[in-house]
Amino acid sequence: MAFKVLSDDITFANVNSDNPKVCFLHGWGMSGKDFSKIETSFEFITIDIPGFGKSVPFNKSLSPKKYAEYLYSLIPESVEVIVGHSFGGRIAVHLSQLREFKKLVLIASPLIKKNNPKKLFSIYKTYKALNKINLISDAFLDELKNKYGSEDYRNANKIMKNTLVMAVNDDLSSILPNIKSRVNLIYGEDDLVVPIKVGIDSNQIIPNSELTIIRDEGHNMLRSSSEKIIEIIKK
Repeated sequence: MAFKVLSDDITFANVNSDNPKVCFLHGWGMSGKDFSKIETSFEFITIDIPGFGKSVPFNKSLSPKKYAEYLYSLIPESVEVIVGHSFGGRIAVHLSQLREFKKLVLIASPLIKKNNPKKLFSIYKTYKALNKINLISDAFLDELKNKYGSEDYRNANKIMKNTLVMAVNDDLSSILPNIKSRVNLIYGEDDLVVPIKVGIDSNQIIPNSELTIIRDEGHNMLRSSSEKIIEIIKK
């Protein structure tokens, strides 16, 4: 098992085989270490997505689709299965449109954008509209984002903040019906970040998919439910 830099000279990955069969993609703000209790059951490559872990950040913001296009050339041809957690699951879906993998395993992934009608007329959206007509400054709008945005947003630099905004707005509902690979969906019963409704709805849209809901689990289940996830990947 070796941690090495890939051919682009900026992306690091943990690899235990010259011909890995499973590629692991971690969630937002995390690293490949999240899969440490899972990866060793396979011939694997676990990538630190650029901007996270040991990998060097990009000098511009990328959407999940652009991340997939970038990582596509770095993933060995031998890989048959993509396992993505949360943000990594978004990238995995976009990868499936570039190449047909044997299987995708999508864990707690926000595949469908859920609009909350109660927020349609939020104060922030009002200020955003005022900013568009130059009635309030960009600096004031950024201050609001930093004050009221999610913890992930507040902790990110400007480039990664824009990347996160693109990820949050990445609605995959029109792509999901086109996935040709087998898909295993895994969601935690108590996930407050990506509710199980997303998994249920995605399961109805993806043609060849199977949904597993793990009881008493939240969003970060990779270590606590590692044995169950390994079992599903091996199916």
